[in-house]
Amino acid sequence: MKKTIILFIFLSNLFASYAQTDDAEPRPYINKHFCIILSTKSYTEANKIALQASKFFKIKLDYRDLLPNKKIGLTLSKADCEAQSWEFPAYYSRGRDDDGEYISIEFSNAFSGYTKGYYIVVVASGNKIETNKTLLKVKKKYKTAYVKQSEVYVGCMH
Repeated sequence: MKKTIILFIFLSNLFASYAQTDDAEPRPYINKHFCIILSTKSYTEANKIALQASKFFKIKLDYRDLLPNKKIGLTLSKADCEAQSWEFPAYYSRGRDDDGEYISIEFSNAFSGYTKGYYIVVVASGNKIETNKTLLKVKKKYKTAYVKQSEVYVGCMH
């Protein structure tokens, strides 16, 4: 039985290495989970709930220097964009390298599989276990809170 398992592992690795080509570029995306307490078309409502939840749960509020923007939903300031040599407006979603429990407002267009055009109040991001732990806590006040997965772009931002 041991020999069969070892042979299976060897053959699996062998076939996997042949399936990869030198021309294949890695996809610059990773899967993340997000604990969300609100989705709304109104930035004002999202801000109100974010402030309320931060106070109630004593969770840090961090808007990541993002401001509402009619063209793309959210953006960094013009000065921040210029400092990064990015075109204004510019928005990147939470989840690149900032996992954990803190409250932010994000724009749904930047998340794969999310309905477009919504401001979402995110309470935690990371793996499924971490975000589900936060979900249990926030469900006590926000009964419609949920965890949803998305691919997050982690490629070059120039």
